[in-house]
Amino acid sequence: MEEQPAPTAFQGPKSRILIVIDSDPRTSSRVGEAVRIAGGVSVWKQVELHVVLRGPAARAVAQGAADLPDGKIFGQFIGMIRGKGGKVSVMPDAEAMEIVKVDEVMNHSLKEDQFMAMSAEFDSVMRL
Repeated sequence: MEEQPAPTAFQGPKSRILIVIDSDPRTSSRVGEAVRIAGGVSVWKQVELHVVLRGPAARAVAQGAADLPDGKIFGQFIGMIRGKGGKVSVMPDAEAMEIVKVDEVMNHSLKEDQFMAMSAEFDSVMRL
């Protein structure tokens, strides 16, 4: 009997998923849960993942973010997403802009027109 080759991982093009988070991490656990889920999905390496922390959600990458209710989640899972090839971008509102880490603004910020163009290119867009 001929031996069958072992099954391989999905070989087709990766689905592109955009997750837009715009809740305030000071008052909503949705930000932490969304970042945690995105981190878990990024480990699969089966999708192209991009997370946008929009408005007050950008506080997840601000000075003192570790002191927020889900602060440990932000540091761990945002790093995980980026480390597994995903992207995390920020679009802080005026209040959050004052405390978002300079590196995040310099290297990971999106302007509204970039965000609109990008969101049209993804297979799925989730807003949390």
